[in-house]
Amino acid sequence: MAARRKSTKSRSTVRKPRSKATKARAVLVENVQQVWLAGMGAIARAQKEGPAAFQDAVAEGLKLLNRSRTQTEKVIRDAFETAQSTMQTRVEGVRDQAGETWDNLEALFQNRVHKALRQIGVPNGDEIRLLTRRVEELYDAVQDLSGKPVKTAVRRPAAKRRRTAARKRR
Repeated sequence: MAARRKSTKSRSTVRKPRSKATKARAVLVENVQQVWLAGMGAIARAQKEGPAAFQDAVAEGLKLLNRSRTQTEKVIRDAFETAQSTMQTRVEGVRDQAGETWDNLEALFQNRVHKALRQIGVPNGDEIRLLTRRVEELYDAVQDLSGKPVKTAVRRPAAKRRRTAARKRR
């Protein structure tokens, strides 16, 4: 009896997979038939509604194209404005830097000219103002001592004297 029980158990386990495989095949065949029928229905609908569906697809395509163009133009405009502001900032920076460099060169040149003039003994503006003030003080002192105004001879530059003399000769 023990042998029979084992054989019945093995037979029952073998039958279950066969029935599941058969059901799976049936479901697969049914799904394939549904896909086939759906494809046939789509073809029939396309033949029936073909020109109108084509026109609808063209209209939707144009709408999509216009939207994408508008968005693309906006993106390009934004990129252009960003690039323009970046370049303007850079140009202003370069302009400022060039101005600073020019000012530095000008100051360096002035310092070197001033140094060269000092080496050859040319007085600077402060020294000339001091000398002018001292001459005025001396003039005032001479007037006070002499009691009468001192005539000052205004000397014309040599070029003016030559022009005046040339005019008189004519």
